[in-house]
Amino acid sequence: MRFLITFIGFGLFVALGNTVSQSAEPPNIILISIDGLSRDSVSCYGAKQVTPNIDQLANEGVRYETAWSMPAYTPTQVTLLTGQYPFRHGWIEDLNVAKQGSGGLNWEQFPTVAKRLRDGGYQTAVGGPWQLNQLSKQPDALQQHGFHESCVWNQAEMEQSRPPRQQADAQVLINGKREKAEHKAEQANSFLIDFTIRNRNQPFFIYYTMLLDREPRDKAKRKLDKLPSDKMNQHAESIKRIDQLIGNLIRAIDNNGLREKTLIVLAGNNHPAVDTKLRNERTTPTNNRISDFEVHVPLIVRAVGMVDGERVSHDLIDFSDIYPTFLELADLQPSRHVVLDGKSFAPSLRGSEDPYQKRNWIYSQLGETRMIRDWQHLIDTRGNFHDLQKDPLQEQEISPLDKIAPGRRQRLQMILDRFPKDAASPFRKAPKQHK
Repeated sequence: MRFLITFIGFGLFVALGNTVSQSAEPPNIILISIDGLSRDSVSCYGAKQVTPNIDQLANEGVRYETAWSMPAYTPTQVTLLTGQYPFRHGWIEDLNVAKQGSGGLNWEQFPTVAKRLRDGGYQTAVGGPWQLNQLSKQPDALQQHGFHESCVWNQAEMEQSRPPRQQADAQVLINGKREKAEHKAEQANSFLIDFTIRNRNQPFFIYYTMLLDREPRDKAKRKLDKLPSDKMNQHAESIKRIDQLIGNLIRAIDNNGLREKTLIVLAGNNHPAVDTKLRNERTTPTNNRISDFEVHVPLIVRAVGMVDGERVSHDLIDFSDIYPTFLELADLQPSRHVVLDGKSFAPSLRGSEDPYQKRNWIYSQLGETRMIRDWQHLIDTRGNFHDLQKDPLQEQEISPLDKIAPGRRQRLQMILDRFPKDAASPFRKAPKQHK
């Protein structure tokens, strides 16, 4: 039996169970990464915000309690796609290449998981915002990165296009061709649902990126469920909208006979740039971009028939683990000379992992600041050291009476010290434009 894996981005992981490894065919894989979706924005993690479709995934699958992204959007995307940490791929800051005039992610130096899966026989597609290349200057970038089909946009790049220029909010690039779209997010949603139906009889991979609070809502709001606008701010409305789009995908999978063949992973992708509230009603910090709170994201996996519903996992996972997990589930090896920093958690998903082989630390980075954590403690290169069980917001120094802390600090510091220096610029230079 073939299984369809849907990863919704917080970035992600899920286990297929023993049936996958025995399958004669590789699983389908969908990775959905939702920028700005934090744990305190999802009701199954304790938020007041109602997210029924995301909650459905948790009720029918696994909710991961400790998953880390990077603190910014584009470093997270590059880590998801390459399986490498920022110090290796060099994308240590949040960069939009269209705004900053760089060519984009170098597909020769940093081959993506999409390319490896395509080379392994998968049909591949990407939908949603794409900020890793200037597609006007590199029109074949998505194909080079491994995607057969695409429905994408880059707001900054479309605003720079000349002449004539349609309103940027009403444009998408469908397989490289610019087209009008009343609402880009709905367009990408429909495009990817159609892709799953057209390719249901062969293995496929979908990379689905979504953004909160960044898209026009006037036309879309008329199509969504009626909400009491006086009780919902823009961020809450955006979460509701994202949840409904996810519901569209779930229903399409279930209604087309793919429910028990489908693994759905929903992952958040760093904390939103808005004040939110934790379960204890305390306002979350927004001034410390490199902290556990900023990168501790939701990760939910649904695998009907393979994973018991409402399961909670406390495994440590970071986004570099996605690439090797996908390859193991697809029974593929990394390409030659490709270095992966992540560790596959496929055995954990199958329920066959040796507990002594689990990860005991995870990593994140922004700029020159790096941090790692284990199940209890966090350390970073600025000298901060915290007990996250006692101090989740990292507001207090550890008590000198804590007899366990010094040994933990030394162990984590040794791990942090062994990482290499930051790589050089990751960008492929854009070709010169001829007048």
